[in-house]
Amino acid sequence: MSFIFGKRKTPAELLRENKRMLDKSIREIERERQGLQAQEKKLIVEIKKTAKQGQMAAVKVMAKDLIRTRHQITKFYALKSQLQGVSLRIQVT
Repeated sequence: MSFIFGKRKTPAELLRENKRMLDKSIREIERERQGLQAQEKKLIVEIKKTAKQGQMAAVKVMAKDLIRTRHQITKFYALKSQLQGVSLRIQVT
């Protein structure tokens, strides 16, 4: 009966599969974080340029966006470290 739904995977195969998924997720998170950091740098330049022009209402909106971006970057760092912890825990046990 076990062959009806396919071959059962060994624990080593399951471990390898799960480790690959975690590593892939970590890489995706890292890519997203790098994109956000690039966006942050562009936003800082834009804020400075807009402030020189004296458009303070626009600067205020962009500053709030900058703060949101920085919080997202911090969350990505935390998420990455949690995934790395899970990955390490899987390898050890």
